Formats: sequence, structure tokens, C-alpha cells
Amino acid sequence: MSLTPLDPFQSLVMVAWRRADYLVHQMVRALGLGLLPCKPFLLRPVRARLAADLARFEALTRRLLVLMVLEKGLSFYGAARPCGTARGKQPASAHTSAPQSRRCLTVPAFRLAESTGRAASTPPPRRLKGGPRPRILRLDQPLPPPEPWEYPVLAEDLVPSQPLIRRLVALNQVFVDPATHLARMGRHLLRSRAGPTAPRYKLAALPPAARARRVPKDERDALEQIHDEAVYQLDRLNSS
Repeated sequence: MSLTPLDPFQSLVMVAWRRADYLVHQMVRALGLGLLPCKPFLLRPVRARLAADLARFEALTRRLLVLMVLEKGLSFYGAARPCGTARGKQPASAHTSAPQSRRCLTVPAFRLAESTGRAASTPPPRRLKGGPRPRILRLDQPLPPPEPWEYPVLAEDLVPSQPLIRRLVALNQVFVDPATHLARMGRHLLRSRAGPTAPRYKLAALPPAARARRVPKDERDALEQIHDEAVYQLDRLNSS
């Protein structure tokens, strides 16, 4: 029995995939997500840590999927569909046959494309309706309750977190069923080469969470190396 030796970068990709697989599963287990991944609220520091970890591991997973798909070759995932070709429509009963109770158990899909980086909008200044509210109406009456934005920010606050939970479940599903997501990425790259007018698949810069100090240095270096190689391979693909 002979084993094909791997070059150092292939070993790096394999180690990065297994490490991300283990850490993402640990995140799911730590939050106690079961069959119904529903956790609408999290403590403020827990939510902040989850958002930073998701940004880092989602970026890493997209780049790993791109590299693994390009290593196998786009021809493995079929031929490119011409731009503007319509897909075969499914009957209406296919979308309505599933019971309403089961739709809550559907696993969200992992997002293959990265966000375009929308400019942060500046919210309008807060205006009090009816002018400033008097704090003391009479000396023998208690103070009125404060407005919601007047409460201090505490670490014990529960903040809405269900969108992050759905992103975590979708990310975990990539490692549960990698073959399906490799096929999705392969078809996505094929659609980007369907014609000259098709939008090319591009990777954005690494998120700030990937360069945070709390991330181990070896992990930061590995992520930068994987990012550079994925961008280089995509540039070769788009220019060919």
C-alpha cells in the first residue's frame, strides 16, 4: 500500500478544515443547539464572541471550498449553463407539499458569496415626541420610568441573536455534509463563467475578526496564506 505524499499547502488546507470542523462543532455544543436550533437571545458578551467567530470561520470555509473545488476541477461538477437559460420549473405542489410544521425544522443554507460591504448608514438623530418630558410632575409623585435607550448597557443584558444562530447552524452543516456544499460551490463557480456578462465570483478582504489578537498567530498566518492562494486561483480562473 502506497500513500500519495501531500505538498505543504495541501496539508495546510486539510489541517485548517479539520480544525474548523472541530471548533465549529464545539460552538454548537457549547450553545446547546439540538434538533430545533432556536436560541433567540444571548448574553451580550456571548453574542459578540459568536459574531466574531462566525465572521472568521465563514471566511475560512468559503476559501477552503473554493480551493478544494478548483483542485478537483470544475469539469467534475458539470458543464456551465449559458447565461439567461431558465431552469426547469417545478410544479406548485412541490413547494406546498411539505407540512407547515416541518418548515420550522429546515436547515438554513450556507452563504457561498460574501457580502458586498454596504456602507454603514447614519441613523437620524433621536427626537422626543412632544418635546422634553418633565422628570418631576409633583413633589409627592415618583419619577417616571426611563426610556429604553436610557438604561445602561450591561453584560447581563439579553440581546436578539437568532440570525447568528441560523448562520452557525448553516456553517456547521458544511462540515456535516461537505460533498453537498462542494457541489454547490462548484455549480456556483460554473455559473460565474457561464458567459461574458455573468458576474465573476470574487473574495473580499479578510474580516477584522480574522486578525484579532485573541486569534492564535499560527491560525492568522494560515488564514492569510489560504486567502492569498484562493484569490490567486480565482484570478487565474476568471482571466482564463
